[in-house]
Formats: sequence, structure tokens, C-alpha cells
Amino acid sequence: MLVLRSLSPVSYDLCDQTVTVYHTDGKTYTRKIIRGAYLDYRKTQNVTKTGNTEANGFLLVIPGDTVPVSVGDKVMMGEGPEVTTREQWAALIPSRVPGLVVVQYVDPKYWRGQIVHTEAGG
Repeated sequence: MLVLRSLSPVSYDLCDQTVTVYHTDGKTYTRKIIRGAYLDYRKTQNVTKTGNTEANGFLLVIPGDTVPVSVGDKVMMGEGPEVTTREQWAALIPSRVPGLVVVQYVDPKYWRGQIVHTEAGG
């Protein structure tokens, strides 16, 4: 007898963090606070003939049936400040704001034809 599971095989128990997603369409700046996300920072090291190189990356997982982030969005852990001007947007860069990351890819994940979560990273 074949038994089909109706629930996603993925557990979202670790998705208990709050993140702030900043987005711009060129003229307006929006801030979206998302509760129930998972943001993980990682550092990779590579040893070459000329020395060590390090790269910082991140993985963001947001459960839900919509895609709440886009490539180029800026994301930080917790509730970040409002950004309403071009100057504030320009000052919001990873080298000035600890923990801020810029989304380089967005990958929605599907289960039985429906989006169950979104993965983003860089």
C-alpha cells in the first residue's frame, strides 16, 4: 500500500530568527521585517600557492508560499532602522553595517507544485 505524505518533508524548527529585508526599485525604499526566518553566516578559506583567501557568505531561509526577497536586496539580522532616502540606502553597506549582507541569488523551493520556502544567499 502506498501512503503519500501531505506535509513538506522539511522541518522549519530552526527558522526562529527575525531579519530585516531592504529593497529598492530605484526611487522608493522599503523595509520588510520577517519573523520566522533562518540566517546563517559562513566563512570559507582557501589555501593557494600565493597565500590564504577568505570569502564570507550566507544562507537565508524564509518559509512560506511567496518569495519575499530579490537579487540586490540587503538583509540584516534583527529589526533594522528605516531607510527612506538615497543617502541612507548608500550608507547601508556591509563594510559599514556589521552583519549586513547583499542577496546574490534567490532560489524558491517547491513541494508538490507549491512554493514551501525561499533560499537566498551570497
